Amino acid sequence: MIRQGECRKAMVLIVVVYIVAAYSMLAFALAFRSRIAIKETQLLTERLQQDQIALAACAQARSILEADDHDLDCLDEPWFGWHELVPAETADQSISPDEGPWQVSWRLIDESAKINVNTAPADLLLELECLDEAAVASILDWIDQDDVPNPDGAENDYYSGLENAYSCKNGPIDNIEELLLVKGISLEIFYGYNLDEGDSHLSETGPETSEFIDEVPQNGAPGLCDLLTVYGDGRININTASKQVLDTIPMLSDAAVSEIISMQKGAPRKFSSMDDIQNNDNFNAVDILLLAQIAKFNSNHFQLHIKVRKKERPFWCEYMATIERQEENTRILSWQRKSRTIVKDITRFIVDDDESSYLQGLK
Repeated sequence: MIRQGECRKAMVLIVVVYIVAAYSMLAFALAFRSRIAIKETQLLTERLQQDQIALAACAQARSILEADDHDLDCLDEPWFGWHELVPAETADQSISPDEGPWQVSWRLIDESAKINVNTAPADLLLELECLDEAAVASILDWIDQDDVPNPDGAENDYYSGLENAYSCKNGPIDNIEELLLVKGISLEIFYGYNLDEGDSHLSETGPETSEFIDEVPQNGAPGLCDLLTVYGDGRININTASKQVLDTIPMLSDAAVSEIISMQKGAPRKFSSMDDIQNNDNFNAVDILLLAQIAKFNSNHFQLHIKVRKKERPFWCEYMATIERQEENTRILSWQRKSRTIVKDITRFIVDDDESSYLQGLK
């Protein structure tokens, strides 16, 4: 009897131990799930804060564009270069940018400083160092409305045979990132940096600074995203165009390109009409004829690039928008929140697919 009682006690003890262990595991699982839920809530809250801060930066950029002279756009104007978000645009106006938890920078890029890919002829595209004849042929096939490929080009027969098949656009490009779907356009060609070395002319100069590099690295070349656009009438704003873009204009003399570049920053007077070019001895008759057909001196479309980072975070959250400037106001044509991902030891953009809904509240 004594042994049976001891056995029962032992069994009861074992059952109790199992029950306690089960409840402990359940409590641990619930605590772990609670921590995940709390972290997800924190990340969602932080993302919503990033979105609102980015919208504030967008509002600041739009106000500067609306106040700017619409007849002339150049690199000496207030909209050009990197800007920090003004404290008044933040939720807590008593906190300065240095003291606040967020680091926010933005810049505007003149889309008329680029070549319109939808209207550019083949000979102009061939002047781009990053494109060969096959890539240019494929771009033209992507835009034209027929299914007959150019030599070395690609139409539906090529794209439908890919592992992840899709159709050829056969129409104007709506977003410059469509070029990544075109045969022969790699990430390196599009973004303009070396994937192995991780070069990017949009990189910050240091992890704790809001200063960024606007120029293309010496050991790299500009990408198609820097040289081509889908906005505008096809004319190029020579007051903001880069040397790489000006060099693509067939038969434009080196003296003309040098004069345009030298006048862009620091010169007291900018090119505001064809009269300024005709009265300048550095332009010959061919230059004047070419620029009369392709040059302009202002812009109605700008790309907005916003960087938002919580100061203890190692990465930037980036937003890209296209702003159209009208006579009295501006409007948003596109808005994308871009997350960062590591590919071959470089950080590049990946577009979030669900951001188009933001456009409804931005116009």
